[in-house]
Amino acid sequence: MFSEITRRLAAKPILAAMAVALSLFVAILGLMPSVYAAQVMGRFTAHGQMGTLVTMSVGLVFAIVAEVTLRTLRHRLLEGICLTADDSLCIEVVSKAGEGELGRAVGALEMISGAYSASKIAAVMDVAAVILYLLALWLLSASIGVAATAAMIVAIGLEVTLSRISMVAGAGRDRARGAIFAVPSGGKTIAAVISWMDQGAAMARVGNVREGAIGAANSMAYAFVLAVGAVMVVDGTLSPGTLFGIGLISSRAIGMALKVTGVLADLKRAQPAMEAVIRLLHDNSVPARPVSPPRTASPSRPVMSSPLIGVRGFSSLGQVLTPLTLVKAPEIGEQGEPS
Repeated sequence: MFSEITRRLAAKPILAAMAVALSLFVAILGLMPSVYAAQVMGRFTAHGQMGTLVTMSVGLVFAIVAEVTLRTLRHRLLEGICLTADDSLCIEVVSKAGEGELGRAVGALEMISGAYSASKIAAVMDVAAVILYLLALWLLSASIGVAATAAMIVAIGLEVTLSRISMVAGAGRDRARGAIFAVPSGGKTIAAVISWMDQGAAMARVGNVREGAIGAANSMAYAFVLAVGAVMVVDGTLSPGTLFGIGLISSRAIGMALKVTGVLADLKRAQPAMEAVIRLLHDNSVPARPVSPPRTASPSRPVMSSPLIGVRGFSSLGQVLTPLTLVKAPEIGEQGEPS
């Protein structure tokens, strides 16, 4: 799963490094709403100074605008990386796929493009933010850190279970789509298409249930962390403002962790399509053979070992792009024939 992400990022190392750096700044800016809530509850409600509230509110607005801007810039960088990789892969696969393999190849390319999109890679990069938020909770209070970690583990377990159900529904839809192209000429094409559409509706229902259940799990985890923190407030070991900020941090961390878990499930679902593309490229690859020189001297020209002149080919989808091999082929002339 991660080899394709690594290959895409390694193909554009400068853009990838910029995206990683932006992810760290986004994670830090994501703490600002929690800090704002803690300061408002701890300082403004105690002293009632409007100047303090206005200053903190303006700072929060700037932090939110900066976070949105950096997220947008990161998405554009990752989008450029993914579009370049998708275009190269599409050219390579379509040029080598036969007429009978074209339908399956296009379906596999569509699944790979959706699974390894800019938004999915950005979600994987947000793992750094989840770790940062959990570390902040543990530093604030060990009890809160334990509660948030336990709630996150339970929510992730629910997401994994629902993801497996969604994968079963998705596999049924993929089989129904493959049956459309497998129907012989004059066969029951309409029935195959209707079956594919019905499978799509079933998959949408599973997705709706999954979304609702994940929202409920996130809310319950948030309530559990607040309940543990409320006991500490009563005991005098935690202030109400800090508790409010902790609730925001834990809710955001759990939501990001659930999103990453869902992305990993999508990558796992796209793994068969990736393997099919690898087999297609491997089975249709023809190694270049050296050509013996002609009997009479004649100028030679470089010929690519692939019919796609100027296109960088894939040695493997889990490796970095490698240039095509150049071989010397004789120029066909009127005198002499190559041996």
